[in-house]
Amino acid sequence: MHMNGNTHAVDDRLSFWGIFGPGRFTLAFALAAGIAALLAGVLAWQASMPIWGGTLIVAGVLAIPLALKWQDDLQRYGAAAVALSILLVLQAFHTLEHIVQVIQFYVLDRPGAQSFGLLSSLNAEWVHFTWNWLVFLLVIFLYARGMRNFWAKLLIAWAFFHGLEHTYMLVRYFQVLNELAQLGVAPLPVASALPGFFGRDGWLALSELCGRIPGFTTLPRVAIHFWWNAGEILLLALAAWRGLPRLIAAEAQRTQT
Repeated sequence: MHMNGNTHAVDDRLSFWGIFGPGRFTLAFALAAGIAALLAGVLAWQASMPIWGGTLIVAGVLAIPLALKWQDDLQRYGAAAVALSILLVLQAFHTLEHIVQVIQFYVLDRPGAQSFGLLSSLNAEWVHFTWNWLVFLLVIFLYARGMRNFWAKLLIAWAFFHGLEHTYMLVRYFQVLNELAQLGVAPLPVASALPGFFGRDGWLALSELCGRIPGFTTLPRVAIHFWWNAGEILLLALAAWRGLPRLIAAEAQRTQT
């Protein structure tokens, strides 16, 4: 679909990759990626920059062509399509964070409390809590704007229960901080590695409602939340793939009326 002012025409060739991919900004993305890699590499070599510093440089440089693409998409396809594109990119990065954490935990043999991912400063309970409920609200918004299909419904349920998991963990986190404060002990990184409903030492494992269930009551938090996010990005991609034409058609109809 192409938008000029209040005139809309549906372009049936528009696909999932038309929103998620760089499109006509491919060269700009390639140049930005090269510059970002060069900057991060030089600074890591010269200044022993931590991994989070390199990640911020790469993200900051890539944000320039991303902003140009999203501005172009806003004019052509509308706000809902841009919201979907932004959500796909950010959730893909969030999933990459969990992949890195799994590598740090299983391959580099780091403790769960030290498997920070790419942005260690953002590996905090309140950040996870806030992000997951924002994802849920954005999916609800996209569903209301026209992205209605079987996968979108599954995604809403998945994101809701994922948010509940992080709500439970945030409550436990503050409980542990309070207990440490009463003991006069400084906050420890382990407070951010507490399990949720699932996994080893999680609510399900300790509730005695069921016996030992491989994975559900045995996996560490790092693995559990890798699978939470792997499922979320998969459902989001499927919901976007099936729902994009209807989403954009609904946007065009709203603008024409």
